[in-house]
Amino acid sequence: MINLVDDLGLEKNEAKIYQALLELGPSTVSQITKKAGITRTFGYQILEKLGTYGFVNRISGEGTKIKFSAEHPNRLIQFIKNKKNSWDRRLKDAEERLPDLVSLYKISDKPTIKYQEGVEGVKSIYTQTLESKEEILSILDLEGWDSKDFKQWGKNYNRERGEKKIKERILILDTLSGKNWMKNYHGSFKYTDYRWIKPEDVPGIKEFGGDINIYENKVVMALLKEPNLMGVTIESVALSNILKGLFELAWKQGVENR
Repeated sequence: MINLVDDLGLEKNEAKIYQALLELGPSTVSQITKKAGITRTFGYQILEKLGTYGFVNRISGEGTKIKFSAEHPNRLIQFIKNKKNSWDRRLKDAEERLPDLVSLYKISDKPTIKYQEGVEGVKSIYTQTLESKEEILSILDLEGWDSKDFKQWGKNYNRERGEKKIKERILILDTLSGKNWMKNYHGSFKYTDYRWIKPEDVPGIKEFGGDINIYENKVVMALLKEPNLMGVTIESVALSNILKGLFELAWKQGVENR
């Protein structure tokens, strides 16, 4: 028997029983289960279940025998429509409840680390920051961004960040490249606030050609110069909170733009 009802909303054995009834017409349990290739006891349970779906009717037979008949195949269409409507309602309910469920979601704060190499890898990491739902805190040396690989891309990034209304506070290493970049800044100062770090106030660092971003539960660290062109994203609530606190301390020491 080629089963025409498979994948139409019924389980495999339910489909076998229903199609057997369609082919036999009103029949006894024994006749139906023999046709479907299913045991009599199991077949009877399925017939009862199909009855609750509205696919099968119980009718009187000869003597004391009980017979069953199949509903018209049109019932399959209505059955599938009902299932679809039910799942549509469930989907809507799930979407409405998602924020509450997310607020309950607890995970271990074991850091997750993602590593990217090369120009495109670093760009990919920064593109992800454009999904931030909170302010981005940055510590950077603009020497790295003032290169052929990142200069125009960085300008476009700042424009897009402004369009998305994502605020950023930046501590910038006070260098000639940094001054020139901010003099010709292509982002929106409505969503950007910055202060300067004097190189002499950071012992041992004249330039580092890199960037640190802290936002949400993420820390992004990138080196933007060859031969160490790479970026790392670390997801950790504890680590991001520590670095947010350290950033605030450094921010108070930063020199405001004049």
